Amino acid sequence: MSPEDLRKWTNAYLIELEAMDSIRLASDAGARQWNKHVHRMQRAQLELRKTADGRAAIAAMIAHPMPTVAQWSAAHSLFWAETEARAYLEILARSDGVGSFEAETVLREFNAGRLKMDWEPMRR
Repeated sequence: MSPEDLRKWTNAYLIELEAMDSIRLASDAGARQWNKHVHRMQRAQLELRKTADGRAAIAAMIAHPMPTVAQWSAAHSLFWAETEARAYLEILARSDGVGSFEAETVLREFNAGRLKMDWEPMRR
């Protein structure tokens, strides 16, 4: 992956996660918006995970201050930066705060070998 492509896909990944952070899923419209961003984020994640630099870019976002960015990045990074990702998710799971249930679920599914983060998004 060229440095240009790395920047492009990293930026796309981050933009979609930041957009997802502001969506409230209480309405059908919110859920539809969320799904569109998830599919675009997933396309970027699939490209980034192909290279060591791309995987490192995702893992670096575990430290991002925005919860949605950090949590999704940790979930994706379990497959190549397990120590850092697991540490973040375990703290979040024990927090009883926003995202604790999701972090607990991600860890349970990963530990059981059922977490799948290489799924192909729908084309629109």
